Amino acid sequence: MKLNNKSFFVLISTLALAGCNNPFSKHVKCDDESATSLVTQVLQDDLAQSLEHELKTLIKNGAIKDLDPTKLKLSAKNIQFALADSRTDFIDPNSPKTSCSVDLTATIPSDLVKKSDEARAKVDAVSVEQHANNLDVDYENHKVHLTLEYVLQPTDKGDKVLALLKNTANMQTLLSETLTYAFLKPQIEKNQIRNLEANKAAVQRNNAENIDYSASNEAIEATDAATTAASEAYYEDY
Repeated sequence: MKLNNKSFFVLISTLALAGCNNPFSKHVKCDDESATSLVTQVLQDDLAQSLEHELKTLIKNGAIKDLDPTKLKLSAKNIQFALADSRTDFIDPNSPKTSCSVDLTATIPSDLVKKSDEARAKVDAVSVEQHANNLDVDYENHKVHLTLEYVLQPTDKGDKVLALLKNTANMQTLLSETLTYAFLKPQIEKNQIRNLEANKAAVQRNNAENIDYSASNEAIEATDAATTAASEAYYEDY
């Protein structure tokens, strides 16, 4: 008999969780490998959703006419999340919930930080580092450090574990906007070139109009002078 692949992987996941926890308890250990993998996945999914929201806003505003939208969403994969030293903060005796904390490090590639800072400078926005300071995020050398708080809870059936992350909002904002500015850098540069060209064309039009205006004034003045001269000659003859 051939096993259904989906059922097979669910079984493996369930066994892995059971092997790491007391079989007489519904609580999931904070250092359970499947649970920490789930936390990492939630971090990645949250960032992807944040970038999706940014992208919809950019498209609605017509801000990325020359860029491939998929590149922004794909840039989320460049962020590396690492978890270390998980701790159990509280095991709820009245529910299967377990409160945990863990040392989280989110690493942003240096080239993306550089692009983001360059784009920010062009539009007079604060740097990535200053943005982190404004958000009260611990950021240094392209890394974000956070004591992540989260809650683990298995479903009633025990076939799945849910992870609720508590204090990631500011970090996710920093990551999302850093990636967004890096993504927008080529568009910002193109827009600035277009603005320069438009301003140059406007100056040229103004100069041409001023030349035409000066020529017109000179013609009027010449006509007035000729008329005056003719009138003076008429009165002298008279």
